[in-house]
Amino acid sequence: MLNNYKDEDKVLVAVDCIIFGFDNENLKILLIKRDFEPERGKWSLMGGFLKKSETLDEAADRVLNTLTGLNNVYLEQL
Repeated sequence: MLNNYKDEDKVLVAVDCIIFGFDNENLKILLIKRDFEPERGKWSLMGGFLKKSETLDEAADRVLNTLTGLNNVYLEQL
C-alpha cells in the first residue's frame, strides 16, 4: 500500500515559538543564540520539527524547554 504513495511529497511540519514579555513599559521578545547550523551564533526565534507522536502544542512546549529550559509558559497557537 505504501508504494501507492511513493511519488507523493514528504512533508515536515515545524513549530516556531515567539515569546513576548514586558519589562516595565517595553515589549520584549525572547530569542536564542543558535548553536547549530545554519546560521550558528546568530540570534533566532525558537523552532523545531513536529514528532509523529505529538500535538502542535506538545511540540511547542518541547522546543521551548529544549532550547531555553523554560517550563509552564503560557502559549497560544496562532
